[in-house]
Amino acid sequence: MTNSQNRTRSLSRVGALSLLSVALVVGVVAAPATAAPSLSAPTGPVASSNATRAGLALSAPLGYVALGDSFTSGQGAPPYSDATCQRSRYKSYPVISSLLSPYRLSANKACSGARMADIPAQLAGVSATTTLVTITVGGIDAGSTAILQACAPDPASVPCGLAVQTSVATLSSPAFVTGLAQTYGYIAATLPNARVAVLNYPLLFQPGVSPLGDLVNQGTAGLNSAINLAVTAIPEPAGVDRIRYIDATQEFAGHGIGSAVPYIAFNPANLLAPSNFHPNALGNTFGYYRALVGDGVLRR
Repeated sequence: MTNSQNRTRSLSRVGALSLLSVALVVGVVAAPATAAPSLSAPTGPVASSNATRAGLALSAPLGYVALGDSFTSGQGAPPYSDATCQRSRYKSYPVISSLLSPYRLSANKACSGARMADIPAQLAGVSATTTLVTITVGGIDAGSTAILQACAPDPASVPCGLAVQTSVATLSSPAFVTGLAQTYGYIAATLPNARVAVLNYPLLFQPGVSPLGDLVNQGTAGLNSAINLAVTAIPEPAGVDRIRYIDATQEFAGHGIGSAVPYIAFNPANLLAPSNFHPNALGNTFGYYRALVGDGVLRR
């Protein structure tokens, strides 16, 4: 079954779960814990009946670890539990996915600024029983930060043009795709029981909103193509789909910077805000989380 068919069949479920996620993010997650009253445990037939009713609650949660860069750490959705890596405390897509799926997030090891070379260190200490990994990586390696820094003052400037040329050369290099493929393969080899969901990057700007926006979107599309190529280049046994490319661009479509309801954080009054140019709470919920649900990644 195709990703598109999976997403269509999951649409009603995703809508309900996404609305629930917003409620959790706004209220339940941030609510202080209260002490539970002391109750004696039921015994005999009552306990047996309760256990039967509990059903899936008796099943052990499935282990989940998030890896990669700022798009997985949740940099666009403060407050942060880790100021250095800028990991969102409540509203990253890994936290939302953990709340609304059978998977339980044991660790979000993603960090702002992380490159492919940082992934082995992020895997240190991760349990071999982990059953799901999600990751975004490659943006920094491809020069995304350098382009934004060089081009924001003037997209027609010489520094901007040089930054773009450097990024295009990187993306066109077979070594870049090979590096991505080796990174994903290393994760799969280190965690033999885990599925590896490789998410791509949303187009940050609404098409036509600015020359810089269109330039960045073109670069992002090239990066996504390289990521897809890297995933398809990894040899797997017939019938095995353990490393999967998850295209989230259709979930983010129409919600870039400059749209009526942006899924990307951007504060024009503070161009240096750390959350800028990253998915906000809406993007993590209706963008990344929805793509994972639609592609069936978060099912048992």
